[in-house]
Amino acid sequence: MTVKGNTQVVLENRGMVTLRPDDHKATGGEGSVYKVANTIIKIYLDPKKMIAADMVNKIRALSTIKHDYIVSPRGVVTTPTGDPIGFYMDFADGEPLARVFTNAYRLRQGFTDDQASIVVERMRDTLSFAHGQNAVLGDLNELNWLMLIDSDKKPSPRIIDVDSWAIGRWPVTAIMPSIRDWHTQGFNSLTDWFSWGIVTFQIYTGIHPYKGSLAGYKVGDFESRMKSNASVFTPGIGLNQAVRDFSCVPTLLLEWYRSVFQEGERVAPPSPFDVSIKAPKAARIKKVVITGVTGALIFDKLFGDPLDKVIRIFPCGVVMSESGKLIDLNTKKEIGRFDSRDCELIRVEGGWLKADLKDQAEFTYIHSSDSKEERLDLAMNAYKIVRYENRLFAVTDHGLTEVNMKMFGRPIMSVGNTWGAMLNSTAWFEGVGIQDTMGAMFLITPFNGDACAHTRVHELDGLRIITAKAGNRFVSIIAMDKNGLYKKIELTFSADYSSYKSWVGATDSPDLNLAILPKGVCATVVNDGELIIFVPTNGNIKKIQDKDADTQMQLGNWDNKVVYIRDGSIWSLTMR
Repeated sequence: MTVKGNTQVVLENRGMVTLRPDDHKATGGEGSVYKVANTIIKIYLDPKKMIAADMVNKIRALSTIKHDYIVSPRGVVTTPTGDPIGFYMDFADGEPLARVFTNAYRLRQGFTDDQASIVVERMRDTLSFAHGQNAVLGDLNELNWLMLIDSDKKPSPRIIDVDSWAIGRWPVTAIMPSIRDWHTQGFNSLTDWFSWGIVTFQIYTGIHPYKGSLAGYKVGDFESRMKSNASVFTPGIGLNQAVRDFSCVPTLLLEWYRSVFQEGERVAPPSPFDVSIKAPKAARIKKVVITGVTGALIFDKLFGDPLDKVIRIFPCGVVMSESGKLIDLNTKKEIGRFDSRDCELIRVEGGWLKADLKDQAEFTYIHSSDSKEERLDLAMNAYKIVRYENRLFAVTDHGLTEVNMKMFGRPIMSVGNTWGAMLNSTAWFEGVGIQDTMGAMFLITPFNGDACAHTRVHELDGLRIITAKAGNRFVSIIAMDKNGLYKKIELTFSADYSSYKSWVGATDSPDLNLAILPKGVCATVVNDGELIIFVPTNGNIKKIQDKDADTQMQLGNWDNKVVYIRDGSIWSLTMR
């Protein structure tokens, strides 16, 4: 069923609500999802299939499963005449678990191995509970898990898309090939544990257990490797430096991963906190040793404090430290502090402008002369702060609103242009918004000094967006397809953003490690030992071989200079 205009629907045990176009959140698979206050409503695209599959009774059966980490259905949704068209559930906010796999997330949010174990244990508890309710979950892929910070200040999972589970006479209705147990016909609790293992292994290490380079297998052919038990524990596996060392996995659980992925064993996993049995340490995996050219690049250390690691780079030449400091790279001095790791900072006349969210958007002027912080008045209810290069925006009920600061004897905030955007269905990343309009994907991209484009991008249809980054006439996106494969989509725009050229390719990881300079030059490290410098607008590509360039480098920019974070320090990177 396609909802057009304002549409009334009835929530079982709740009453009638009106769905409006702005309530739309996402469309994909079998249905469209809407958010009304703190309720999520899923409307099936083909209600006749819902009726044929007896989903009404299945939803009622699933609604009896109540657990803190399970977003189970609350009841059936019907038309005003009583025809079933979907179901509703509580709204759960959080990061798609795929983002938690990345080194960028760990660095920016301070996510640790101990926190990884907390999430993994809570996911294990969720499966055990569901199995105790005689349910089989089936599609446990990383996009069906959300991760948020719970009231106990610990990371906490939420599992969604519960309507695809098996319960009673209803079978599992969906599963991604990337988490499927190819050695078992059908689905049961042990196939669930195999899928759980695939996903949780990535939380610890950042890599799918059947990826990495291996002789005899094509890159990205994880299905053949899964069928052959040719996992990352296979001798001769090639893993880049961005893969986290397997020693970060608790010993007993690491041995379980090895026996399941490499030997085909199928048993329930131990807790990551279980130390009651002394397990042999699984074989350590050696990463590829980088050999070859050195000295092709110049690496200069700009700043580092061994007791206070750098965790983020702002293009205006300020870095954020783990303890809360904002440090100017020019003077190496602290200029202020941040309230949250998601704050944004730009350079303005006489200093810097800091933007953050509390109860509403808050703006602070930092004087470059003495680092004095001055709170600026601008009443604005906002949901997110977005930065594109040296421009600031607030996401409001009206869309994307630019905010400016000017000096009139003293700093004064003002509101600039507003560009329309659907609040619920737009995900915001660094310099770009990606909007799902009933399954049709659009990019919202600021450009030049005062413009913003709204562009239909067919290449993104049917994909689940993980992360994105935008710069001068260029946007890079990581997304996942229906088979569980990560794809990188690169879009290069014309000068007026009226058209674009696209490139789509496979990538092993949801990490987007990329520097985009204002002058239009980009830098990335895809494989250890090779820095790629490219100019999207003219197609020029230069590959520089240097064994000291590797995938552990977290790239960024300071104006038109390529910089990166390594081991808590910030470095610059130039060619000889």
